[in-house]
Amino acid sequence: MKIIEPKFWWNDNPAILIKLMSLPFGILLKTIIFLRNKLFQKIFLPKPVICVGNFVVGGQGKTPFVRYLRSVLENIDKKTVVISNGYGGKMKSSKIISEIDNSIDCGDEALLHAKDGLTVVSKNRVDALKVLDKSHFDFILLDDGLQDPSIHKDLNIVIVDTSKGIGNNLLIPFGPMRESLDFALKKTDIIILVNSINQNHQSISNVLKLWKGLVLNAEYETYIDEDINEEIIAFSGISNPEKFTYGLKNMGARVNKHFIFSDHENISEDDAKEIFEYSKFKNLRIVTTEKDFIKLKESKKDSYREKLYLGSILAKVRIRFDESILINFLKEKKLIL
Repeated sequence: MKIIEPKFWWNDNPAILIKLMSLPFGILLKTIIFLRNKLFQKIFLPKPVICVGNFVVGGQGKTPFVRYLRSVLENIDKKTVVISNGYGGKMKSSKIISEIDNSIDCGDEALLHAKDGLTVVSKNRVDALKVLDKSHFDFILLDDGLQDPSIHKDLNIVIVDTSKGIGNNLLIPFGPMRESLDFALKKTDIIILVNSINQNHQSISNVLKLWKGLVLNAEYETYIDEDINEEIIAFSGISNPEKFTYGLKNMGARVNKHFIFSDHENISEDDAKEIFEYSKFKNLRIVTTEKDFIKLKESKKDSYREKLYLGSILAKVRIRFDESILINFLKEKKLIL
């Protein structure tokens, strides 16, 4: 189920009526979450588990950071497996996936992980181990799962987009919070503040007042492997398309038009035709995100989706981050020697 994020979710000072309406529902939801966490018997997995999650619904930059974290661990000779719930995909059973799989079954984010290494899609994270019995790995990385009480995590890393923060700090459906902030902070080990559009939401200061643990800063930078100092057309289906526009402009690109779709949305043939023909009419090149690009790879031959796939320039994300602090923290936790 795709969640539509109302604008008032991200207003740090919600209306009095919204606050009053949220009170009884918030109490009920907090009680359910508390009981769920108490009643679940945690499963201890055979290798250390690092979870990268969010306080809120929607994209905050988990997947790029999990991919980055995998590369950091692999660089120190630690084998990893990423477990993804395959959000947006139809797959019901657990499966090791590869680049030959498709986003319709596995979801777009899982396919990005599969480009990097061993990846399992599983709606039930514990069941993922059943298909991994013969695979060698040193760490299990969870892309999302902070709110999943079924698995013991050795480390919880929470990604917070500084431009959105925790919004109005109210629980779904009156705000973006998956659970109360105080409850979430109790199981948090590290907060990563992600700067992607050089803005600070007012709620960031509220989080930092309550959190006394380790806070690290990460810069998410959009890049392209060629000169893009020109007028272009962009299309994206991500949680915060403003990040993409901002990143393109930082590279010197001038965005003539940005075709925006909802997060995880698959580009239809009609959409692809509109984008492609507009680019031809304007005689401008097309740029898209890695996440959107990968959803086009299973396009039919000679379709407009295939033309978009073959004719789009791929924009990627790199992370500027002091990995030495993270590695030292892992050593302190005795997760690496």
